Amino acid sequence: MIIDNKLETIRARGQKNKQFLHSPAHMLADELSMKFNDKKHFGFYLKLALAHNQDFLRKIAAEVLESGTAKNPARLFVYLVKKATTEAK
Repeated sequence: MIIDNKLETIRARGQKNKQFLHSPAHMLADELSMKFNDKKHFGFYLKLALAHNQDFLRKIAAEVLESGTAKNPARLFVYLVKKATTEAK
C-alpha cells in the first residue's frame, strides 16, 4: 500500500538521521518541514500538526506548493492556515 511505503520511508530516514518520529503529528511535521525546506522550524510544524486537522494542513500545503508563485512558500502556508482558522471562528 502507498501509506505503508511512506511510513517505511519515513522510518528509514528517521533511523538514518537518529530522528524518531513516533506519532502521526511528528510524521506530518517532518513532511511539512521537508516540503518547505525548513527543517529548523520542525517544532512549529509540530505545533500546527497537533492543533489542526492533518488533512486540512496537507491540502493547504499542496495548494501552496502547486502554485509555485510564492517567494516564501512556508510563510504563505502559515498565513493561509491562520486565515482559514480565524475565518472559521
